[in-house]
Amino acid sequence: MSGIDVDLSVLDTIASGLDSGAAGLEGLAGGVPSGVDAGPMSAVIASMLSQVVDSAGNVSVALTGAADSVRLARSYYQRADAESSAGMDEIRRAMQP
Repeated sequence: MSGIDVDLSVLDTIASGLDSGAAGLEGLAGGVPSGVDAGPMSAVIASMLSQVVDSAGNVSVALTGAADSVRLARSYYQRADAESSAGMDEIRRAMQP
């Protein structure tokens, strides 16, 4: 083994935290004002709000993607641990047709 030790429950916690962050951002979507009356600056303010909403959406998608990547890494670590701990008898049985 390469000396890497990963606690699978920590990876679960990290993925859950990333998912929670994404859900939190998505939950804010309904809280953005739809009609801003800022006089001559209304268009500028509306544009800025639109950019903030787009950025928050991008961050949410990125957090969800990161959570999926952490879960995938977790499955790879789990599989590698199982394969490295397999005894010779288990390996022979797996290799037989």
